[in-house]
Amino acid sequence: MDFNQIFSALKNNKGKTILESLGYDILTFIIRLLVFLIVLYLGKYLVKKVDEYIGKITVMNEDLNTKQFTRSITKLGLNLIVFLIGLLIFGFSEGSIATMISAIGLGVGISLKEFLSNLAGGVVLFFSRPFVIGNFIKINGVMGEVFKIEVFSTHINSLDGRRIIIPNNAMISGNIINYDTNLFRRIKLMLSVSYNSDMKKVISVLENIAQTYEGLDKTQENFINTIQYGDSSINILFMVWTPTKGYYKVRGELMAYILEVFNKENIDVPFNILDVNLSENK
Repeated sequence: MDFNQIFSALKNNKGKTILESLGYDILTFIIRLLVFLIVLYLGKYLVKKVDEYIGKITVMNEDLNTKQFTRSITKLGLNLIVFLIGLLIFGFSEGSIATMISAIGLGVGISLKEFLSNLAGGVVLFFSRPFVIGNFIKINGVMGEVFKIEVFSTHINSLDGRRIIIPNNAMISGNIINYDTNLFRRIKLMLSVSYNSDMKKVISVLENIAQTYEGLDKTQENFINTIQYGDSSINILFMVWTPTKGYYKVRGELMAYILEVFNKENIDVPFNILDVNLSENK
């Protein structure tokens, strides 16, 4: 059965059904259709087994990015091959399939521009690797841990437990902040003390915290200095380094510890006070 014959049959079937015009009877058509569906079912099963096998290859377990991308692109390619084999078994010739693919390809190129852009984006991410699975990133306002990188999309687990799926086209066109690229990350805190404070004592206390607090890296240079005169306080910029993996835990505990030390050393931390005066009209 040729692809062009279908259009000819649709156009010229004078009193005949399309199947009769193509030289098919109902029984032959049903048998071929059943064989076609069986091929698709068996093909889907084999593709699933191949995908599971790729997932178990020890050599690829070292790189989750490569494994997931390979599994995704392999499934896409094998499913396409199974479908083409099914068409051949159904009765389509190689020439008619090539013509069909050309027509579909033209339509896909026009109507599925975003689809192809996402595919290209997946290839770019695979080779450029701005991040890998497990990295904590921020992209287009979305922050979370990379869970899965597929051919067409990237899956991110947000801090509040949501699974966010971002098209790869958006991934390569947006600004990506990868917080796990470097081994250490800087904690930046703006601390406020009252104008009555002994600044030498305050700086000394903070420097001691930077050198003794567990969880901070002692090999890198810290920055602790007065940075600004506020309306009701003197502001100090406190910047220290900590291993990237435990950043948020260390940062939160450090903030609580600094406040505890300030209270112990009688260092006043000012806060805004709102006075409300009520006048009674006579």
